[in-house]
Amino acid sequence: MTEQSTIDFLNSKVGTKLSLVSDKYSSYDASDDNYIVEIKNRRAYYKDKLIEAMKLYKNYQASQLSNKQFLYVVTDEKGVWVFNISKNIKAVVVMPVKGIECPKTTDFKSNDKITKYSYVLPEIMSKHIEYDT
Repeated sequence: MTEQSTIDFLNSKVGTKLSLVSDKYSSYDASDDNYIVEIKNRRAYYKDKLIEAMKLYKNYQASQLSNKQFLYVVTDEKGVWVFNISKNIKAVVVMPVKGIECPKTTDFKSNDKITKYSYVLPEIMSKHIEYDT
C-alpha cells in the first residue's frame, strides 16, 4: 500500500477524514480534525510492530498540542493495524525500549546501518482491520 491508499482505506472503513500532510518535513503522514497519523507500510508481516521512540514522543506531543489523538497505523500482508497511542501512552512508555540495528533508509537502498531505539507494540494493543477480498 501507499500512504494515500492507506488513508483512503481508513477513511472508507472507519469514517476518518484524513488527508496527507503537505509539509514534507512533518513528523507524521496524515491528519484530520481529530487525529494525527503516522503510517508504516510493510511488505511482510511481523507479529510485533515497531515504533521509533523519538517518533512516538514527537507525534504524541504534537497530538497534545493540537488537541488530537495520535494514531500509529501499520499495514502488511495481513491487514491494517491501528494503534491509538494517545489512549495507550501509559502502557507504551513502561515497555522496554530496544535498540535495533536498521538500515539508514526505509527502502534498504544502503548497507549503512544505525541503531534505532524503538518500542515493540503487541498486536493486542491495536485494532486490526482486514482487507476486503
